[in-house]
Parts: sequence; C-alpha cells; structure tokens
Amino acid sequence: MESNSLRGIFMFAGGCLGFAGTVSTWFPFSVLGVVSFGLVAAFGGLVYQNRPEARLVAAATLWFAPLGGIACVFLLGFPYNLWRVQGSIGLFGMCLALAGAIGRVRALSNATQT
Repeated sequence: MESNSLRGIFMFAGGCLGFAGTVSTWFPFSVLGVVSFGLVAAFGGLVYQNRPEARLVAAATLWFAPLGGIACVFLLGFPYNLWRVQGSIGLFGMCLALAGAIGRVRALSNATQT
C-alpha cells in the first residue's frame, strides 16, 4: 500500500472517530465538532485518491481537526462516564487525523526540496 493512501486512511478514520465522539454534545459544540470532523473525513478521501489538491486539504486538516477537538475536550469535563469515553474517542480521532495530515504535508514538502 502506498504511504499517501495510508495517510488518507488515517485522516478518514480520524474524521469518523471524531464525528462519533462529538455527535451527542450540546448545541454549539456539536455543530462545531460534526462539521469539522465531517470535513476531515472528506479531506481524508481526497488524500487517499492522490488528488492534486491533497496538500491543500491536508493543510486544512491541521486547522479543522483541532477545531473539532475542542468539542471533545468539552466532553471530558462532564461527570458522566459515557460522555468521557466519547470525548476520549474524539480526541483519539483528532490525533489520528493530525498524524495523517502532518505526514502528508511533510512528505510533499520533502519531495519539493530535493
């Protein structure tokens, strides 16, 4: 499997996990998390396909994944264990998406320097 495809899978899986982790939060945070992680999942699909705009959407993931992660951090403050688990899943998804995006951006920047 090509490394760029694996990075796209990481971004897509991170977006899906983040989406699952923020669906049941309160109004402003649920919209923030759902929209952000939905975009991250779509960006992962574009990176997986090796589209020409892959570097741009990988860089956009570096913004949208932490933005959606704010909703997950919000969930960790509640006393309910289920919401804490959901918040942890969302944060893991955010980290997975960031790992894929950072790898894609660095791979492209290293390729242009040589």
